[in-house]
Order: sequence, then structure tokens, then C-alpha cells
Amino acid sequence: MLPIRFAAGPTAVEGRAVVMVDGSFGAAPAGGLHLAHWPGNRTPQELRRDLSTEIAFAFLDLDEARRRELTSGCEALVLNHYDTDGVCALLALSRPEVCRPHRELLNEVAASGDLFEVRSDRAFAVDMALQDLGRRWTGDRDALLDAALDLLASLLEDEEAEPERWQSALERLRADREALEGALFDDLVYMDLGVWSAALPGPSPGPFDPGRHAFLGSGRHDRALLLGTGPEGTSARFVVGTRSFFDIVSRPASGRPDLAALAARLNGLEGEREDGHRWHHQPQAGATPELWFGNEHLHLYAEHAGKALGWSRLEPLEIKRHVLDAVRDAWVLPDDDDEAADDEDIFDV
Repeated sequence: MLPIRFAAGPTAVEGRAVVMVDGSFGAAPAGGLHLAHWPGNRTPQELRRDLSTEIAFAFLDLDEARRRELTSGCEALVLNHYDTDGVCALLALSRPEVCRPHRELLNEVAASGDLFEVRSDRAFAVDMALQDLGRRWTGDRDALLDAALDLLASLLEDEEAEPERWQSALERLRADREALEGALFDDLVYMDLGVWSAALPGPSPGPFDPGRHAFLGSGRHDRALLLGTGPEGTSARFVVGTRSFFDIVSRPASGRPDLAALAARLNGLEGEREDGHRWHHQPQAGATPELWFGNEHLHLYAEHAGKALGWSRLEPLEIKRHVLDAVRDAWVLPDDDDEAADDEDIFDV
């Protein structure tokens, strides 16, 4: 088995051929093998899948001669960031005998980590445990990978292992699902968008803030708009998912709305606020950026917006209209010459 290394940048592997797992250094290193779905990857066409964990299993499905050919000269299995899909792919490649019986579950865990898709509650729990380990870790990154692989292997064998890492997150997910069930839902599948609108009860309700794994969990939409109406105004969060970022092969990527232009438009309608709240957005090129109304302190990939959310003066329908306009402006239409073939009956429908 190849040794496992954490490499934060291309200079860490400069001049060496490695197996890049769930990541990309673009054109560098010149040699080696990519087993990754990140933008800029050079994963062989025969292995391309939606998730790096699926790619790792596709590699294991190859005959031994082909695997040796693809990894010829490689010195290490390398990760350049810590996340769930990367750890799952790395475990599959480094401990295949442990992983093969759990292939479906590992793919589900990877989908929870990278796509916010919940194919099973158990997979979500494993994802949360790995994320908890990463948040709490203060030591060496190579040691973190070793600890993550051991944790993941133990969770595959015992679904009740280390509940302190995932139990509260699973309970919150179930509460988030209930919150969504109580909201009005617009299933705008043709726009790759789900819209939830909630009337918030009580004299001083908190903003409408279900988590990403609840509103993106079905995998049906790559974008979601959450609108909550209370006595103080409207809470709003618009999230662009990762399917329009990663190198996805199962379906074409949707065009990404211009969040900067959308925020500017909404701020123009909002006007100045004494509390300093305004419409904010994260960098458009990020894996899963979002737009929200409130203060500017919202972490990338945040499950819940929490204290970052405030109350907009704008009506929910007005916010929704501008979001839909931004989605339409970004829509990528398929190529179509609008000409029938010589033998095609255009009325045969």
C-alpha cells in the first residue's frame, strides 16, 4: 500500500508522482494519477463519477494490471484538504478489504459530506462524526488523517460508535425536516430550485433557519431559497449547492446566479438600516456560496445561518421574484438548431 500524506499545496509534492485523492492542484504535479471530482482534475475518463469515493471504488473495480499501470511511479496517496468525501475515498483505497462490504454506505456518507444529500440517517451520522473530529483536531494533519480513517472504519462496523460526535446533529436534522414540512414548498425543478416559505408563529420568533442537509437532502435541487415571515420582517437565505461546482457526470450543471448583482439589487430596495444589517453574499467561485440578509459573519458551508440572519423589510414575494430573475438570467440553454432531420416527423409527439 502507498503511504498516506497530507499536502496543502503543489509545492508539497513538487517533482514527485502521487495519487491525488479528492482534490486538484490544477496542472501540477505533472505525473501521477487523479482520483477526484474537483475542478481541474485529470481523472481518467473511465473512472469519472460524481463523488471521489465513487471514483475510488471504480479504480478498485479495475483489474490489477490496469491499476498498476495507472499508479506506475506514484509514491503516495495524497489529500490536500480534510473533508468527508476525501476521507471515505482514502479509506477505500488504503483499506479496500474493510470498505468493499460497505460500498453503498460509504458512497452515501460521501454524498452527505460533499453534496449535503441525505440518502440515509446513518450516512449523515457518519459524516457528522468525521466533521466533528476535524473541527476539534488541534494536532498534525497527517495524524488527523490516521485518526479519521480509524474513526470511519469503526463507524462502518458499529453504527452506534461514538454517539457524542453525531447524535445531537441527527436530532437537529430531524427537527429541521419538521420545520420544512410546516412551510409552503415550491418545487421549481425546471429551475433546479426549491423554495420554502414559512409563517413564523409567536410574538418574537427566531428566523426560519433549517439546515443545509434538510433542504438539500433530497438531492433534487442544487439551489434553495428559505423565506420566513415574522412580526419583524422577512428572514432570507439563498444557497447555491455544490453540484454546480464539482465535476459532476450524472447531470449537467446549472448556471450560477450572479450573487453580487443580486445582493446589490436587494440592498438598493432595502435602503439604509440603523442596525447595519444588509444583504451579503459569499464568493461566487466557492464550492457552495450563499446570499442572506443580516450581518456579515457567516462561515463558508455553514449548516445553519444562526446569528448571521436578520429581518429584511422586503416582502417574501418580492425577494423570491428577484431571486427567480437571477436564476433565469444564469440559465444555460442547450444548443438547439431548431431544424428537423429529413426523416423526422415534428408532429409525432
